[in-house]
Amino acid sequence: MNVSLTHAKIKLLLLLSLAIFAPAIWADSHDEVEREPVTAAEFEPGTYVQKAVAMLEEQMGGSPDKRVPKKLLEAAKCVAIFPQVAQAGLAIGGKFGRGMVSCRHEDGSFGVPLFTRLSSITFGLQAGVQQVSLLMLIMSDEGLGTLLSGKPIVGAEAGIAAGPVGREAGVDLDVFLQSPIVTYSRSQGLFAGALLQGAAITRAKKVNQELYGDFETTEELLFQRKEGPQNVSPLRVTLDKYTKS
Repeated sequence: MNVSLTHAKIKLLLLLSLAIFAPAIWADSHDEVEREPVTAAEFEPGTYVQKAVAMLEEQMGGSPDKRVPKKLLEAAKCVAIFPQVAQAGLAIGGKFGRGMVSCRHEDGSFGVPLFTRLSSITFGLQAGVQQVSLLMLIMSDEGLGTLLSGKPIVGAEAGIAAGPVGREAGVDLDVFLQSPIVTYSRSQGLFAGALLQGAAITRAKKVNQELYGDFETTEELLFQRKEGPQNVSPLRVTLDKYTKS
């Protein structure tokens, strides 16, 4: 009797978690098939840019022992930032957050950000809600392709590395320079390397169209467009500040 009751409770938790989290995560990861795609006003790109800038300023302007190694940041082809990624769940959990990707142009400066969403669903008994910030340094074309493939990222298989902090890099920094993507996370004020597992990153198609107008490809937006709305320009300015000698 007790075993049957326990099974019933687990099934109830599964159904409740699925009902609560799955619709939001599914909608956040399938912009192109949403019946009502999120608009730029609803996405609030300016707010997320402000949070991303604050994260960069706090991290890169802090103690040298707690920073992303400057050499690594300077070598990055693109930078992806998700200022707030929430992880929540009971029996079915998920990660979801909004962020942006900015890439270098031929002159070494960064361009306008492409707005994206991160989402995943994980199974198993879980509890609580946790918020983290994610910073990803995309070191190569391969890394950018992996990031924007729309498929769940499996860190070990994709060659993604948890990044070193401060002087921890030591003589091994060249190893990270060869990685497709180097990742970091910040939680409760602590900043450290992190391995991204099982998260899918998708383009916020309608948001980008409303902000920048028509563009033929994502690559065109990332590598050719420098000018954008005033509320997104602080990210480019801040990235240039910490990557230009």
